[in-house]
This record gives sequence, C-alpha cells and structure tokens, in this order.
Amino acid sequence: MSKRPATMSTNYNSNKNNLFYGSSGGGAGSTTSGGSSYRPPIHYAKDQTKAMEDTTRTFYQTDDTANKVLNSMQKQRGQIQGAHEDVHGMREAMERAKQELVVLQQKYRSRKQKLYFTIFLLGLTDFLLLVRMFQCHGSFFC
Repeated sequence: MSKRPATMSTNYNSNKNNLFYGSSGGGAGSTTSGGSSYRPPIHYAKDQTKAMEDTTRTFYQTDDTANKVLNSMQKQRGQIQGAHEDVHGMREAMERAKQELVVLQQKYRSRKQKLYFTIFLLGLTDFLLLVRMFQCHGSFFC
C-alpha cells in the first residue's frame, strides 16, 4: 500500500472546500456573477481515479501475495504428507523388526537349550565312563 506524501494530504485538506464549490473559496450560500451557487468539482474525478488505482493496485498485490502463500502452503503440505508416509513406513519397518527379533530370540533360546542338553549329555557320558574305568581298574571292558 502506498502512502501519500504529506504535501498531497495538506493540499487535499486545504482544498476540501474547493473540491465541491470551485476555487472561489465561497461556501454553499455564496453566489458569483452567474447567479448560481453550484460549482462543479475540480479535482474530485482525479482523486477518485487515484483512489481506485490505489485500491486496484492493492487488490492485485494482495491477490499475488495470497497466491504465493497458497503455493507455499501447498508445497509444505506435500512435504508434510511425504514425511507422514516416511514415518508410517518406518513404523511398519520397526514392527517387522520387532517380530523378527522375537523370532530370533525364540531360536536363540531353543538352540541354547539344545546346546545345554548336549553339554549335559556329554558330561554325563564322561562321568559314566570315568566311573566305569574305576570299576574295571583302568579298562573300559570288564
């Protein structure tokens, strides 16, 4: 929005009466040699044209700014939707990873139990063979 210079506003205020009654400085009751009290507006059309031009210019600037903001918001919306999709994909990947970890932990426990059972069997076999050696005086066969 453009501001008027101070000289224009003071000229406008000083010529307010001249706007409707001409430049003679007379009021509504003053008459001139023509006998008519009406004076045609001098600057009214120019001032109204300037006001309309300023209003139109402001409207187009506002419209342009609104379009820029709307385009920016649409881009941001696209970015946010993309981020939302990425987050959703990451959540799905985390759920799959959790499930895989549960399966891997179950396999680990199962293999660990099998290993402990094998160690127990080998230790028991070794102990029984050691006992057998003492019974048979150093030989496995009695």
